[in-house]
Amino acid sequence: MRAWIIFILIISLVCSGCTSKEEEKSGASIQSSDHPSKKIMVIMVDSMTPELIKLGIQEGRTPAIAFLTEHGKVFDDLISPFPSMSVVIESSLITGVGPEEHHVPGLIWYNQDENRLVDYGATIPRTFKIGTNQILEDALEHLNNTHLNQDIPTVYDELANTGVTTGSVNMLLYKGPIQHELTIPSLVKHTVHTESTFKTKGPDLLAFGQVIKPKALKNKNLPDHVYEQYGLNDQYSTEVIQSLIKAGQQPDFLMTFLPDFDKEAHHHGPLNLEGFSKADYHLQTILNSYPSWEEAIDDTIFILLGDHSQVALRDKGEHTAIELEALLEPYSIAKLLDEPTDGDVIIANNHRMAYLFFTNENINKQNILNLLTDERIDHLAWAEGETIMVKQAAKDSSLSYKKNGNLRDRYDQSWDLSGDLSVLDLSVDKQSNTLVYGEYPDALEQLYSALKSQEGSLIITAKPGYTLKTEGAPVHYGGGEHGGLHEDDTRAALIVTGTDKYPDKYRIRDLKPYFLDLLNQKESLVE
Repeated sequence: MRAWIIFILIISLVCSGCTSKEEEKSGASIQSSDHPSKKIMVIMVDSMTPELIKLGIQEGRTPAIAFLTEHGKVFDDLISPFPSMSVVIESSLITGVGPEEHHVPGLIWYNQDENRLVDYGATIPRTFKIGTNQILEDALEHLNNTHLNQDIPTVYDELANTGVTTGSVNMLLYKGPIQHELTIPSLVKHTVHTESTFKTKGPDLLAFGQVIKPKALKNKNLPDHVYEQYGLNDQYSTEVIQSLIKAGQQPDFLMTFLPDFDKEAHHHGPLNLEGFSKADYHLQTILNSYPSWEEAIDDTIFILLGDHSQVALRDKGEHTAIELEALLEPYSIAKLLDEPTDGDVIIANNHRMAYLFFTNENINKQNILNLLTDERIDHLAWAEGETIMVKQAAKDSSLSYKKNGNLRDRYDQSWDLSGDLSVLDLSVDKQSNTLVYGEYPDALEQLYSALKSQEGSLIITAKPGYTLKTEGAPVHYGGGEHGGLHEDDTRAALIVTGTDKYPDKYRIRDLKPYFLDLLNQKESLVE
């Protein structure tokens, strides 16, 4: 889930401007590139799935996507990192690694060094209980500049010295080499008792709602008022791109986000074509910024991707919400207004998955495993040294595994497995001696990476149709939800148009080297 409520509630309401160190308060500007080869535009459409693409084309509701697929190629097995939450996904997208290396393990995670839950703004109740000031600092300052591993170069960092211009529009993760300054209005500063400015680093061109506007938009009226989420919406992203193209300031490499369909899917279900067709309208607007759609794909490589899927949740009265506090009795969970260690168990709830930590020395994992046998729970997983243990909650079957074994998977990873492979719906192709994934694609790496990012934790996931409920957590009855390990959480779609070169592996974490490869080809043409 993208942290829209916090950005609507805090960032959107409090941030009136963002300035680049070199550019003063008018924002960044880049000139049209002299490079003769194509530009690259990466557009992430929240919750876009292969099923939606097929349905939209069949019903004639998505002409832009139909055009891009007709002139390009569709991949229906793009896999998200785990947990499938936007901050984790975008961190992997720009760094090319999983959470154990990029250090952003969830929308909500437990910072053991500071003994606090880090929350980038899941819900309004959580925001007020944890503290608006703390969440503001985490979202604006720490996410890109301290929580994200500063030793891992992003795609923007690696392109900094190549002569390729870069940009980001409404992406949450954008760490790059150029320093920018976020300015907080004085009224808000006194209201939430925060600093006047936050420094951050990003690509050459950074646009993020009303927080920062490029020079090309200086005098343009944009959908950035309070009822329009202060620019954190599809229309804003589209108008920024449209203005950049028409002003001749489209970066050589640009990533942008269309967030609105996520909300539609949460409330109306993952196959809500009415909401998805609105996203296509904005894609049409982007294509219309060029003299023709054909000239658009002659000028620019379009890479369109979903960030995750959404599981269809059951309705009210169908025990949709798995109440973790009740299941964990007699152990206590600290209230959000208290220190996390005031309870026996700390829960960092990412909706269809959660990290559990134990502060009561009388608790061992077996105590908890004995309590978490609810039929609605899917998996329990934990690390014992380098070995990952996985158990199906309501069954006795289990699986253990390590990295670097004799079985390879489709992502060129090797594993040593012991136990019941059906726990993660795995099988072995005996002819090629390769591991085959079923309903949990890339589950071995996903669990390993998540557990290593939150050492000492126990992971719990929900079966399709259900979600985990703790204090302040939302439940979208009859709608959609994500965060879990199942393919209905993690399988998204990828469309590539304007090039005949495609990724070698179809995971979001593998797209960074693909982007760099495309741009390296571009550089060789320039030279």
